Amino acid sequence: MTVKLVLARLRANPGRSASIAVFAVLTVIALATFRSYGISNDEEVQQTYGELLIRFYASGFSDDNAFHYRNLYLYGGLFDLIAAAIGQHLSMPTYEWRHLLSAAVGLVGMWGTWRLTRLLSNEAWACVAVLLLAATGAWWGPLFNETKDISFAAAMIWVTYYAARIAPQLPQPRLRHVVGLGAALGCALGLRIVAVYAGLELAILIVVAAIDTRGGWSVALDRLGITVWRLLPAGAVALAIMAVSWPWSVFAPLNVLVAIETFSRFPINMPTRLDGVVMKAADVPRWYLPIYLGVRLTELTLFGLLAGCFAGLLGTARKSFDRLHALRLLPVVLAVAVPLGHAVLAKPVLYNGIRHYMFLLPPIAVLAAVGLRATYHTLDRRLGRGWARAFAVAGAGVWLWHASVLVRLHPYETVAYNLFAGGVSGAVGKYEFDYHGNSIREAAIRLSEIVSEEEENGRRDPRLAPPYRVAVCAEQIQADEYLSSMFRVTSNWLSADFFISPIQDGCERALKGNTIITIERMGTVIGLVKDRRHLTRAPAAP
Repeated sequence: MTVKLVLARLRANPGRSASIAVFAVLTVIALATFRSYGISNDEEVQQTYGELLIRFYASGFSDDNAFHYRNLYLYGGLFDLIAAAIGQHLSMPTYEWRHLLSAAVGLVGMWGTWRLTRLLSNEAWACVAVLLLAATGAWWGPLFNETKDISFAAAMIWVTYYAARIAPQLPQPRLRHVVGLGAALGCALGLRIVAVYAGLELAILIVVAAIDTRGGWSVALDRLGITVWRLLPAGAVALAIMAVSWPWSVFAPLNVLVAIETFSRFPINMPTRLDGVVMKAADVPRWYLPIYLGVRLTELTLFGLLAGCFAGLLGTARKSFDRLHALRLLPVVLAVAVPLGHAVLAKPVLYNGIRHYMFLLPPIAVLAAVGLRATYHTLDRRLGRGWARAFAVAGAGVWLWHASVLVRLHPYETVAYNLFAGGVSGAVGKYEFDYHGNSIREAAIRLSEIVSEEEENGRRDPRLAPPYRVAVCAEQIQADEYLSSMFRVTSNWLSADFFISPIQDGCERALKGNTIITIERMGTVIGLVKDRRHLTRAPAAP
């Protein structure tokens, strides 16, 4: 195929051209910025888990330390296994590699978002869905270092995509789509047992698809039986991938049920915040997750969701109801409604805002894009093309504002909140903030530079000689990886010469000291460093 022919095809399909451009830009941004993100507080144990899984396979299944390492055996290790297996052959730093891989997996999830939206509308609106997701700080910030949550979200959107593909084909879905469904579901189960949500969603979809108003219950049962039989290969593929990624799950018949039961009463009761009220994770109100979604999603996404709900209700009421389109849309609706409904009704242990429900963001972006499309076409049909174009221009302007917020926050996009929370500054003290300690990296680097400059310029008090002890309100490795050799991270906080803390859970107030460094974005402090040398190395009284 010649270059001229490719260019001609792209000009003939502006939606495809825009999509290629968007993904190219997102890829370049990811490649240019992945080193800017700090180590999250879960990454060290996850990396260790991946290395233990490699030992398990390398030992011929005899080294089972992975099955006894903290509570990690309750999770699938797909991402960690791949990261450790490939990373051991690379020269780049371990956590930089993990962040690059996580970004790549996240982009694959965004591609799944694009594919799903295209299935429901067209390539232009698929591009809109990707842009909505990219402008969501709760997605783009964690894209690099919340490796398990991002990879799980990527797997789940592909489950939803293949479910939407097979829905109109039931009871005789195409084999390649069945295998794709099984592979996506296996990857999801190979990361978190919460993928059982997808099983419930698929069960609902199968039952709804089996019901045919033109036949009775016998016809529905026949369709249901054929559907289950034709979907068995998906179960086999999913089980195989899960077994490799999460070997503990298949080493005893009931291990999967043990994991489900454990997570239903997860033994973590850490503090969390909701609208300024501090509470235990086990005591959060039913509306914890919906409220967090309401303040973390962009205003444009929220508008698209509301418009989509309104359009869906109108479409259901019309006589021209399109059953096949509804079957394609149903998996997307279920992908949001089932987990969200469970969180409201069952009140599971929740903390860190939407962190553990990040997999809701891609299908929400799809539904929002569908809602914006419905609004555009309604304006075009009722008020004319000029109004529709004005709506598109206004939407583009709002999106650019959202994107500019993330640019100004970089690399702390995770703390982005919408205007319902008062923006970034309004969210401080009211909602979860730098919960993964992403600001520790910049704080450690700047502290090293300041103290190094003191040494070089001879401004240091002779009594204050290195090595300096540093207390960190995070995991030790989050600072150790970036501090110079003049520093030692200590667990004895009261003896610390310096204190590094993100703005989270009031930890920044845990120790006294002179604040010498603040990590700020948009006029809001995200992290800080305190100098305590006047307290720990004060001269003895005469």
